[in-house]
Amino acid sequence: MGQAFSGPNAFNWLNLTPEATAVLRANPFLFAELVIVLVSCMLIILLAWYIHFVTNKVYKKPKSGRGKTDEKKKLNIPHVAPWVAKVGS
Repeated sequence: MGQAFSGPNAFNWLNLTPEATAVLRANPFLFAELVIVLVSCMLIILLAWYIHFVTNKVYKKPKSGRGKTDEKKKLNIPHVAPWVAKVGS
């Protein structure tokens, strides 16, 4: 039972062509590399989906400013940077 994935029948469960099976028997690292690349791609996709899920929140609509006075107009503050106001005076 332990020899099912070793020896000449190691890659028969993949149902590959005889040429592909011969390549995997000669260099089994190719199959391990393929599995590692596929798993890492799935993890990257999962991370991208998680970031999308966490950041895709519904934003509240800003309240309308009816009836409220603008604080800058109320305090008579110019609408320019403070250093620009100093240079002009």
